[in-house]
Amino acid sequence: MYLLAHAMIGLLIGVVLAAIAGDRRVLALAVFGAVLPDLIDKPLGHIVLAGTVGYGRIYFHGLTILFLILAAGLLLYYYRRRIEFFALAAGIASHQFFDGMWRHPVEWVWPFLGPLPNHGYPEDYFWESVLRELAQPSEWLFFFLIAGLFAYIYRRELAAVLKRLAKTSISPALGLAVLAALAMGWRFLPP
Repeated sequence: MYLLAHAMIGLLIGVVLAAIAGDRRVLALAVFGAVLPDLIDKPLGHIVLAGTVGYGRIYFHGLTILFLILAAGLLLYYYRRRIEFFALAAGIASHQFFDGMWRHPVEWVWPFLGPLPNHGYPEDYFWESVLRELAQPSEWLFFFLIAGLFAYIYRRELAAVLKRLAKTSISPALGLAVLAALAMGWRFLPP
């Protein structure tokens, strides 16, 4: 599943948890948890450990990290009555569910069932998959949905930030930086 599709699911989980907890801060943590496995495992497995592991589902796609975060969540809830780690764990669990990790038990409960299998991805797999993901219309749709929902939910905070930015000379520079980034990114999309 694509990164922003995971983020959208995390956002929906976060909305429910925020309504239950009465705290909007858990919303961002659920979204962060939903994308965290790919943000850590993909670059780590395909770039840093490309010569040995060469796979993008290692640590955060497994139950070990999920259970450690749940244990930390239980401790935090027991002593402080806070659910931030539960929101993070819910996001990670949704990521694992929608990646169908139960169909890959060696990877899901790694390292307890032995070493990770060798998948033989090509050397430039990571960057090719990033570009392929950026070219998907569904990812752009999810991006605009997520941005719209966050803008609606955090509209007061966003208005205050925009008001402060309008008073400084940073806003024109920020606008130019965004335009430059879009122009550079557009060059890398396939024809």
